[in-house]
Amino acid sequence: MTGLIVAMGLLLAPVRAATPAGPGAPSREAQKAFSAAVNLYEQAQFDKALERFNKAIALYPGWKTAAAYRAMCRWTMGDLAGAASDAEAGLKIKPNSAESFVARGKARLVSKDYDGAAEDFKQAITLDPETAEGHFGVGAALSSKGDTQGAMTPLSNAIRLSPDFAAALLVRGTVKDKLRDFRGAIKDYTRVLQINPRFVWARFYRGKSYREIKEYRLALDDFNAFIEDNPERDDALYLRSNVKVLLEDYQGAVDDLTKVIELNPAKGLAYSNRGLARAHLGDRPGALTDLNKALELEPAKKAQIQAAIDSLSASPAPATGTAATPLEPPQEQPAPDARPAAPRKGESIAIDDDAQSAARPSGKSDSASGKSQSTAPEENKGADDAVFIK
Repeated sequence: MTGLIVAMGLLLAPVRAATPAGPGAPSREAQKAFSAAVNLYEQAQFDKALERFNKAIALYPGWKTAAAYRAMCRWTMGDLAGAASDAEAGLKIKPNSAESFVARGKARLVSKDYDGAAEDFKQAITLDPETAEGHFGVGAALSSKGDTQGAMTPLSNAIRLSPDFAAALLVRGTVKDKLRDFRGAIKDYTRVLQINPRFVWARFYRGKSYREIKEYRLALDDFNAFIEDNPERDDALYLRSNVKVLLEDYQGAVDDLTKVIELNPAKGLAYSNRGLARAHLGDRPGALTDLNKALELEPAKKAQIQAAIDSLSASPAPATGTAATPLEPPQEQPAPDARPAAPRKGESIAIDDDAQSAARPSGKSDSASGKSQSTAPEENKGADDAVFIK
């Protein structure tokens, strides 16, 4: 979902509309529509923003700069074909100013030409060292390439130049998450919410970070706020279910995972984790049904799921109304970075491929592209001490 975050960010960037240069320039009405579109995008009102971008381009057909911005809006809204078409127009820009280099950089980012985008943003900085958009663009391009450590300096430069630059704060927060600086990420997301309290995506990301530092109730508050506005986001429901297990709200976890399964019936891990939550509630038949369904849907995790089934089958049946004995995790040789092998009271036993994964905006980093080693304190590692099978 890194792409989505970067797309959000580039449209949240401060915009300096060009002044009319004559008959061949956008009219004041077109520029007004363009500025309104960017402001609406900043407020996360994507549909209305798209309407204004459409109006701006209708008033000045062939406006490549507006097309480059609209490409970001369409990309964020999932219209990949429309975004690609707009980006193609934006790529035809022949830059002659810092602003035009930034615009073409946006088009190149949508086209996943990260090196070309970075070069355009650097050219913008050469022409105008005080352009926050240029510094932000460099950071966004580096982040998209997986160079999280390298992205930090340009993103911080953008925020220094424009302290209320919500986009740069948002992206820097996600970069800090990848660097496992969860407390630093929380500060950035909180600042975004101070600037724009209605931007609930910041609460989603902040909730994930709170979860990593074991602030489960704060995480739950943020996930609740996000899901209230986005009730069909199965990824958010899935993460909230895990937090509920960590707070020993097993019925709440079952309810969330039931909704996840309704939205995504092929998600085997939702079945496995619902089964484990049902085991905590003493519902052995329901737990075994779910675990067997997970076994069918997740053949790659057959050993782990079968071990959970065997453990549950071998444990004494709980008395009516009492919780089941917590399952012992599979006894396997841990990987070098494995989390603790046995849960403690109040902690979850989960079969999960990535309980920390973001909603759609998440990118991967690898050593070849500049992945840095974590320097976060030990408390940030394996936040919930659950057993996650990756």
